[in-house]
Parts: sequence; C-alpha cells; structure tokens
Amino acid sequence: MKRTCCLLLALSFWPLIALADDKKSDEMTDPLEILKKVDAAAKAVNAVKYEAVLEPTEGAAAQGGNLKATVIATGYAHGEPEKYYVDVTYQMPSEEQTRHITGGTDGEDYYVIDHQAKKAHVDIDPAVMGPHRIAITRGWMIEFLHDTPFSDEINGRSRELLPSEMIAGEDCYTVRVVYQAEGASVTTWCFSKKDFLPRRRVDVWTRQDGSRIGQCKTITKLEVDPKIDENTFKLKVPEGYEKTDEFAT
Repeated sequence: MKRTCCLLLALSFWPLIALADDKKSDEMTDPLEILKKVDAAAKAVNAVKYEAVLEPTEGAAAQGGNLKATVIATGYAHGEPEKYYVDVTYQMPSEEQTRHITGGTDGEDYYVIDHQAKKAHVDIDPAVMGPHRIAITRGWMIEFLHDTPFSDEINGRSRELLPSEMIAGEDCYTVRVVYQAEGASVTTWCFSKKDFLPRRRVDVWTRQDGSRIGQCKTITKLEVDPKIDENTFKLKVPEGYEKTDEFAT
C-alpha cells in the first residue's frame, strides 16, 4: 500500500517537473544571440517612460553620488533624446542636502527647474541648464532610443552569460560585455526575458593605478510607447517660481 501511495505521489509531481524542464529548455544560452534580440527590441521602441536609480559602486562614492529620476523621452538626435522630461533628486557626496530639479526639452526650448531656488531657467541653448544638466543626463538609459542601441555590445571583445537575476520582479538574462574601445568600462547588463529590454547596467572602470570605480543603474516601472501629447515636454512653471532666461548655476 505504501509503495502504491508513493508511486501515485511521484506521478502527481511529474507534470510540474516536466513543465519546469520545458521552461528551462526554452531559455537562451548564447550571449551574442541574446544581445541581437535585445538590439532588435530596443530598435522597436519609439518612446519610453521609466524610473531610474543610479548608485556608485566599486569605491566610486566620490564620483557622482546617488540619483533617482523619472524619465519620459522620445526620438534620438545629436547623441541624446530629441524630446525629454526628467525629474531628478540627487545628492553629491560632499553635500548633506538632497537636490531636486526638473529638466527637459520640447525639441526647441531647453529648461531646468531648480526647486530649492524656485527658479525656472529656459532658453533655446541647452547650456541654460548649467551644472544640473549632468544630473539630468545621468538619468537616461539612452539605449532605449539610440539608432544602433547595442552594436557596441554585439561587436565587443567578449560576451559572457552569467546566472540570471531578478530585477524588480523581472527575470533577467545577465550578460557581461568587454568592449573594443580602450579604457571602456566592463559592463554587466540585465535584460528582461519577457521583452528583452534592459533593466540594469553595472559599469566598472579600471584606472591606471589598478583601482576600480563603477556605477549601477537600475530601471523600474518601464513603459514602452507611453501616451504622449504636445504638453508632455513643455515647461510648466510651478506657482510662485521665477521664470528666467539666465543660465542656471
């Protein structure tokens, strides 16, 4: 009787075991083929909305500090999104105060809102953003909109598939890339197995003295081709703020 029960119990688990094996066999194992699928998926993106968290790693705390950003972007021109909105909070390592800025462009005017100073700086010159532009660009994951998003990775010196990772509930392929360019970072990418779009990149640079610096950028709440209208990228000056064409400092 005991043998019969054990046999029935084992048979009841067989479909679950078979299902797990089928799922595992469906997963990709060639990092180059994964990158090619990632490249195709990114090329199909016209606009994007996401939240980004950027953290220093590898002893790089003095390089740029922590940053959190909400990004909406579309198009690609001159090495950056054609239109974008970025709301950023960040803290420099040498400062105790957290800064909050909002910046963007509608393709004609560029602006940055300094929420501490309660000033909105706007001009046709992107330099109007002043030093805040660095924080704004650090929130971008430019590969979502780039014309050739992952060609550098596909043509890198080497690609290595690492164990999968879970990023904010997304099961991700993990691929480490060594690039062709001298002095480039070694980058570990995490791509969702559902849509093949990036959810994390960890960059590590080795200095001439052998020390290493790095940063980790994590993407969450990703929306591909979100609803965008003519007001999405327009400057909206909060009540009580001063509007000026002076460059931010």
